[in-house]
Amino acid sequence: MTNEEKIMKFRQLLSNINVTNSYEVLEETGDLKTNYWDYMTTEPVNCNEELKRLEHADYDLCSALLTMLLREDHFCNGSFDQRVEFGQVERIVQRMIKLLEK
Repeated sequence: MTNEEKIMKFRQLLSNINVTNSYEVLEETGDLKTNYWDYMTTEPVNCNEELKRLEHADYDLCSALLTMLLREDHFCNGSFDQRVEFGQVERIVQRMIKLLEK
């Protein structure tokens, strides 16, 4: 999948961010990080601490952070919706788009 195609998918995701759509877009773009914990610096993984790294994150770390939030929701049902509400998911997706545009 080209960067332009990925950008299109992520822009579409921004219009309707939820667990299912986010998971599907990561799968379709090949960016679902099943080994997301390899990118993390905290153990056990502390989502709030890891999200502080977003400003300087590369594309792979952004993918891992988004995967991390999807996994968090698996264990703490509803947490993804809260993170969407707080704008955290949108910031990750926006950073991914910005990095793909370079």
